[in-house]
Amino acid sequence: MRRELLKLALTWAVLMALAGGAFLVSGMQMAMPNRPVLLFFTGTMLLIVATVFMRLPSAPVVARGFAVAGVFWLIVLLGFGTADMLTRSWYPVQHYNPN
Repeated sequence: MRRELLKLALTWAVLMALAGGAFLVSGMQMAMPNRPVLLFFTGTMLLIVATVFMRLPSAPVVARGFAVAGVFWLIVLLGFGTADMLTRSWYPVQHYNPN
């Protein structure tokens, strides 16, 4: 029991450190080609959650398949949400001052 709690506490500490690192790096001025560096933090946190909390390496093939399908549909959902913002046309409007 103690070993399992230590493993969970260490995992939590690593996840919090990665989240803090992502927060710090997101505030830096970065050139556009360097922005995928932020995906390092996200991918590492994803792998930690999948291996420690979901126990996917020792899970049945069906469970791994559902996990992959869930990630796929999450990518589709986020892709459509991003496509909405990326395809909008922004028209400049003169400043309106009612006073």
